[in-house]
Amino acid sequence: MNKPLRKIAVAGMLLLVVLIVNINYLQGSQAEKLRTDPLNSRQFAQQWEHNRGPIMAGKVTLAYSEKIGGKDGKNYQRHYNQGTMYSPITGYVSVFSRTGLESAQNGLLDGTDKRLALHNWFDMLVGKKAAGATVQTTINPDAQEAAYSGIKNRTIRRGGAVAIDVKTGAILAMASFPSFDTNDVAVHDGTKANKAFTALNKQKPDPMLNYAMRETFAPGSSFKIVNSAAAIESGQYNKDSGVDASELRLPESGQTLPNSDGDEQKCSGSPPLIDSFAASCNSTFGRLALKQGQEQLGAMAAKFGFNKPTEVENGMPSATSQYPTKQIGGDALARSGIGQEVVTASPLQMAMVAQAVANDGKMMKPFLVKRVVAQDQSELLTAEPKELGQPISAETAGQLQEMMRAVVERGTAASTIGGHDIAGKTGTAETGVGGINEDWFVGFAPKNNPKIAFAVVTEGPAGSSGAKFSAPIALRIVQAVR
Repeated sequence: MNKPLRKIAVAGMLLLVVLIVNINYLQGSQAEKLRTDPLNSRQFAQQWEHNRGPIMAGKVTLAYSEKIGGKDGKNYQRHYNQGTMYSPITGYVSVFSRTGLESAQNGLLDGTDKRLALHNWFDMLVGKKAAGATVQTTINPDAQEAAYSGIKNRTIRRGGAVAIDVKTGAILAMASFPSFDTNDVAVHDGTKANKAFTALNKQKPDPMLNYAMRETFAPGSSFKIVNSAAAIESGQYNKDSGVDASELRLPESGQTLPNSDGDEQKCSGSPPLIDSFAASCNSTFGRLALKQGQEQLGAMAAKFGFNKPTEVENGMPSATSQYPTKQIGGDALARSGIGQEVVTASPLQMAMVAQAVANDGKMMKPFLVKRVVAQDQSELLTAEPKELGQPISAETAGQLQEMMRAVVERGTAASTIGGHDIAGKTGTAETGVGGINEDWFVGFAPKNNPKIAFAVVTEGPAGSSGAKFSAPIALRIVQAVR
């Protein structure tokens, strides 16, 4: 063989080796990544071939597959029970996309996850058809119904609610309104699916947006929990410290930071911090924000989880709640202390704040999946509670718990839910849009030895409040859990 032929032969062999290595790399280490890539439309076309496992909440089936013997491999139809109520949790499977737990747990639900390989092989040997695993959620159906129906009946535009197990972080309810029926988009026909999506996309507010964790609102006075935590943690204040509650003129504009109507007597002089908190004196907390400064207040917000998303399950991140990191003026700083103007938070974020306070300062990671079992009931996954950190000391948490109990016993929520075994903080934020207020109630129950933390936001007309619109919903949720 002459020299040119030898070079060609060697080059050909090298190319063959490269091809073999590339094939093994793609089919080995990259196969799953490529199969599940969002740009791979083939995965959505093939998903109807699989007998997807059910999604459960206790004994209630939220999603299941029905064999229909369709054409072109479309053997199964996905169904959702009360799809409108549970859409923020289950999400959906369509010919174009997947969302919610249908996406986060897709491999286990459709049976393609490696953890199911042995089970599927054994099923084939004994003549059983392979099926996806069962995903058992942390959701309490009664609490979910109370949350969804409460928001639907109270809000005039949008709303969201989250309830969390104080000790573990398990999400007991996650409701969003407006919502949509997931059955409308989980169809085989691409034309019908596209028509359904087009109709939904034209609706305002967006019914497909999860307002419980994927949208933020001005938290209003519920943010005074964070403001109070920063003040107490600084060592300069405690719940009994007298703080000036007299009229506050903003440092730049000279405008007065108004207190709520009827609070003039309670919000005067220098009452104890706990009394200003119960009466929700804006003057007190605007002044506290100015004294602490943006850096100190922002640092406490960050400890509670602001300015970073929380991933509830794989591929299910929350919207990022915001406390400003860029320098702001004095007027904006004072308003930030009462959760207005430059501060935004999701219901999930504020529920996490309440959970940390109720759990003696320890913040737990919120999660939706309790366990996953194969067709033979063997466990494939069991949730393990995870601590995210401790934003405040147990002593500070204890003081905040007492302050939140005072809100219901003698403060802004006493007229609507006073006498009930619940604690929290009301909040009412003016949006400046069509006279709409964003009304909050954030807290925990029972008021001693808390087990449930929650956050509820509804949008109401001018004159609405968190005490009137959201606190009764929160009470219904915690009563449903017990």
